[in-house]
Amino acid sequence: MSQHAVTRRMRRDAPVWGAGPARAAAWGALLVVTVSLAGCSFNVFGHRMARPAEAPKQVESGEPGDIQEARERVAAFPGDPYWRYRLGQFYVAADSLPGAETALKSALARDPAYAPALASLSQLYYRAGRHEEGVRLLEPVRTRPEAFANETRQALLAGMALHLDALGRPDLAGATVPRAADADLKRTGPAMVYVALRGDHPDSAADLARATLREDSRSAVNLNNYGITRLRAADPKAARKAFREAIERDPSLPGPYYNLAILEKFYFVDDEAASGWFQDYWKRSHEDPDSLRGVFANPAPKSVAQKDASR
Repeated sequence: MSQHAVTRRMRRDAPVWGAGPARAAAWGALLVVTVSLAGCSFNVFGHRMARPAEAPKQVESGEPGDIQEARERVAAFPGDPYWRYRLGQFYVAADSLPGAETALKSALARDPAYAPALASLSQLYYRAGRHEEGVRLLEPVRTRPEAFANETRQALLAGMALHLDALGRPDLAGATVPRAADADLKRTGPAMVYVALRGDHPDSAADLARATLREDSRSAVNLNNYGITRLRAADPKAARKAFREAIERDPSLPGPYYNLAILEKFYFVDDEAASGWFQDYWKRSHEDPDSLRGVFANPAPKSVAQKDASR
């Protein structure tokens, strides 16, 4: 695939393949984004956001006993949004999304500014493609800044920007995220990089990705995103290095494997390496926004010159 084709397919009006490889894991306690760019693509993975206060334990299961215990706590503390939020989390873990939505809405009925419930419900809407509802849900975050701590507000606005982008409004998404000079890059940087890549001035993402990586140089997410910007800067060797470092930091993150498969296939023309990276990716996710599985299942026959060169 030519560099021209890559540039053409990564333009603003290309589809967001970020329903992509790990959408179900998107957003976490406040915001984790699993989104991707278009066309001969590269995975852009967001960053887990910590709850600003009394961070709850990660929900590991949605067993009936967990749900029942949470219901009992809700009954014991009817005015407290926390246990309604926790009940929603257990429903999410049990894959009972209608129950989760009801519980999270009931938490917000007790406290409309309860950030963990806002983030979790926004996540549900994102997963379901209910982006207009996600924007409406988070609109008070934009219009009532005094109701939220600054770091919490930034994280929620990053979520709103992702909904707007999914609605085909990268212009509004770009206007929603904080200015880079004011942003808490450790929390919102990955989402901001994604929005920048999708907007009218994607080249601005390079500086932002670099700054975000400086803020947290051990983050696999940040390394992966930085690799994307290096590739767009026509520096595939630096991109390869960043993707490989991302895998070293977090071998479970699917995106860098997919990106390396594309990089090796279309930039370094190493079919064997590309196929290996794709197989590693396929063990972690079966989302395939660029239909690479078909490419590797039916490789194009090598020309005589290619065969000779490979000896």
